[in-house]
Amino acid sequence: MKPPLLLLAMALCVACSREKAGNASASAYTSDSDSTAREVGVAGTNSGSELQAPRLLPAIQNQLNLMAKGSQPVNPDNLTAYKNMAGDLINSMIADIYRAGYSDSGHFRALSDSILSDLGGGAGSPPTLDRSQLPQHIERMRRLIALYQQAVKNVPARQP
Repeated sequence: MKPPLLLLAMALCVACSREKAGNASASAYTSDSDSTAREVGVAGTNSGSELQAPRLLPAIQNQLNLMAKGSQPVNPDNLTAYKNMAGDLINSMIADIYRAGYSDSGHFRALSDSILSDLGGGAGSPPTLDRSQLPQHIERMRRLIALYQQAVKNVPARQP
C-alpha cells in the first residue's frame, strides 16, 4: 500500500513544481515584466506589456468620420455602441498614461469627462447626444485622441 501512496505523492510534487512563480502576484491583474506591481500586488493594476488604447483607435476614428459626414441621422443602436466603445477607449487611455508614468495635469481628465457627459450617464443609460451637439463632441474626441497620442509618443515599446 505504501508504494502507490509514495508514487502519488511524487506525481503531485512534479505537477505542482511546473508552475513558475516568477510572474506570481497577489493580484489577478498583474503579471509580465512589471516587477513593482508583482512585488506590491496592487489589485486592479494591469501590467500587460503593450498599450491598450491603440488597438481601439481605428474603430473610434472610423465612427467619428461616419458621424462627421452626417449624411444619415445617427441610429440610436449605433450611438449606444459608440458610447460603450468611447468609454472603453477612455478607460484604456487613462490606464496607458498612468502605466507609462505620466501624471495628468487635469486637462485629459476634464476633456474625457466632457466627452462622457456629452454621451450621457454611465453604463445602462441611453445615450443623450443630439445632432446639434455632434460637431463639438467629435472635435472633443479628436482632441482627446491627440492628447493621448502625444502623451504616449515617447513611451518605449517593451520587449517580451
